Amino acid sequence: MAETEVLPIPTRGALLRWIGWFGLANGVLAALIGLRYLLAFGMPESGVATLYVSLAFIAQFAVIGFIPLMLLLAPVALLLPRKSLVILLGVLLAAVGLSIIILDANIFAQYRYHLNGMTVAIFETSTWVFTGVIFVVLLGFQFMLADMTWKQVSKKRNCHGSLLALILTLVWFGGQGIHIWADATAYSPVTSFTRYLPAYYPMKAKRRLASLGWVDPDTVEQQRMLRQADAPESGQLAYPLNPLVCNAADASLYNIVFILIDALRPDKVTAEFTPNIYALAQQGQNFKYHYSGGNSSRMGIFSMFYGLPSPYWQVFYDTQRQPLVMEQLLVNNYEVAAFSAVGFGSPSQIDRTLFANIDPASRFVPEGGGDKNHAATAAWRDWLVSRADNTKPAFSFLYYDPGKSGTVNVDAVDELDQKYQSYLTGVAEIDKDVGLILADLDVAGQLDNTLVIVTSDHGYEFDELGLGYVGHASNYGPYQLRSTLVMHWPDRAAQQFSHRSAHQDLPATLLQEIFACENSASDYSSGSNLFKAKNWDWIIAGSYNSHAIVEPDKLVVTNPGGFIELLGPDYRPDPELELDAGVMQDAVIEMRRFYK
Repeated sequence: MAETEVLPIPTRGALLRWIGWFGLANGVLAALIGLRYLLAFGMPESGVATLYVSLAFIAQFAVIGFIPLMLLLAPVALLLPRKSLVILLGVLLAAVGLSIIILDANIFAQYRYHLNGMTVAIFETSTWVFTGVIFVVLLGFQFMLADMTWKQVSKKRNCHGSLLALILTLVWFGGQGIHIWADATAYSPVTSFTRYLPAYYPMKAKRRLASLGWVDPDTVEQQRMLRQADAPESGQLAYPLNPLVCNAADASLYNIVFILIDALRPDKVTAEFTPNIYALAQQGQNFKYHYSGGNSSRMGIFSMFYGLPSPYWQVFYDTQRQPLVMEQLLVNNYEVAAFSAVGFGSPSQIDRTLFANIDPASRFVPEGGGDKNHAATAAWRDWLVSRADNTKPAFSFLYYDPGKSGTVNVDAVDELDQKYQSYLTGVAEIDKDVGLILADLDVAGQLDNTLVIVTSDHGYEFDELGLGYVGHASNYGPYQLRSTLVMHWPDRAAQQFSHRSAHQDLPATLLQEIFACENSASDYSSGSNLFKAKNWDWIIAGSYNSHAIVEPDKLVVTNPGGFIELLGPDYRPDPELELDAGVMQDAVIEMRRFYK
């Protein structure tokens, strides 16, 4: 009679080894599915990019296969070392994980963005049926894989797992190291791969490397500009959808002064706090119900110059593609000068988006102490004098921050009141700078030929919602999204606009009204011409790691991890609210229209 093979009783160590090898096997399976991401990315542009893509791809799918299983199952194996329980949970988790990867790969291949709560909310029945069938098939396969893995782990204690773990760790560090270098040196053939991998968040250390003296920012900018000149286009984007057709006559071009004031709320533009901006609003064009496309500086500025939803920011940053408005300025031979009290790098990153193709020598950032806003204004005034005899049209950009004004003592009853009073004081100081700019333009005889735009990147909250929010980049309520937009537009009558407008409307307005571009705004933007006074029915607003569909009566917020919330205007859940499937579908389409 043949002897039956007796496998050892499972121990905690054996169960942990099984989790590791089972996770690794699922990482390989996920990588095979993930080949679709590589096909979408195409052939890397250089040897360094090829190495990085290889390392990042291997490491990320090893992490996807191993880390979730180890984090969730290791405590079970240690506390309840039962083979049947650990394997059952492992099989279920692995089947769910691979089902998600398959679904995400399909969505990315079609729409060029990854699975999130918004896309799940509009799945049709056929999608759920497909996912269910895939899950059942994977469930049976995972049981077989789990059994095979257990037999191998039980037979062989030394399976070279430690060596393999070391190799994969080195692969992970190698990929992260290349990305840190590429991000610090603006090497887009590497950084452009970031968005192609699911749940991939590579490390960055640009400011740290610069502070250590390992990277020279000036040299980096020069090298980046040279690379941009050699390869200015991105194969990932269809932006614009059709080539621009613009017919502006050189003699009719206005000078443009673009004044961006961080977090300037429209309700704080008053005769008391900001008399100069208030007067401009009364005598020019004032958009009273204007919203930003983001609750952060990065996404607010992105929306006002690109006119696109915030999820596009990453690809424009990675490929360093500047907005069409800036391209048209260069086409029309504008002189460009920029003055920023807060710099051009993090957090806004406009050095690699808005000013990606603009000579770094045309940018001014105050150094040392003192009031940086006043220093930026002084530099602009000197620049204006220096070009007194220059006949070229000019675009000047001033970026102010109330927090960069000189310290002023304020009387306050508590910490929140102190922040509020400091904010108002800073805004009042910047208003003085705006007054100087307008006065200088008037004295120079240029005000009648200069478009002056005063706007803010986003709003600022002082716990008006009663939920403890103070500042910005924390919610999508009106206090953090409502923004200032005031214009002095030569040859236009003063007008108070009461329609719902948004930053996404600015590019169409400038391209059509200044540069006489014939294209429909939909060729390059989610917005429309401001002077058509068209109410938006919904807009997409974003932050650093989330975004929301904002409607007049509700918000659909997509949080990190893909979870969504349906909230009322008071930013609280309301059981009577319902998702509008049509709006959700339109928003999903809008977030993919400009990908190839």
